[in-house]
Amino acid sequence: MPAAQAELFPSPQPDLFGTPSPPAPAAYVVPYPIAVNTLRRTLADLTAAAVWPWDPDMKAARMERTVPRLLAVLAPDEAADWRMRIDEQAARLDRVDGRLTP
Repeated sequence: MPAAQAELFPSPQPDLFGTPSPPAPAAYVVPYPIAVNTLRRTLADLTAAAVWPWDPDMKAARMERTVPRLLAVLAPDEAADWRMRIDEQAARLDRVDGRLTP
C-alpha cells in the first residue's frame, strides 16, 4: 500500500511514535433543571426523615459525591444556599443518630 493512501479502517490504537490521539470526550455535566430538582428532592427527604433515610454507603455516595456534583452546576451564591440548607438537615440527622447509637 503506498504511504499516501489513507487507511480504509483506521486502527483504534494511537500511534506509538508520538502522533497525539484525539481528545477525550467532555465529561457529563448535569443540566441545571435536573440539578435543582434532585437537590430539592434530597432536601425534602432529609427534612421529612427522623433518622438518616439511607444506609452508610448510600449516605456517603449522596452527601460526598452526588450533592457536590449537583452544586457545581449552580451559581456560587445559589450553591451556598443549597449547601447551607442541606448541611443543616445533615447535622440534625447526625445529632439524632448520635443519640440512638450507644
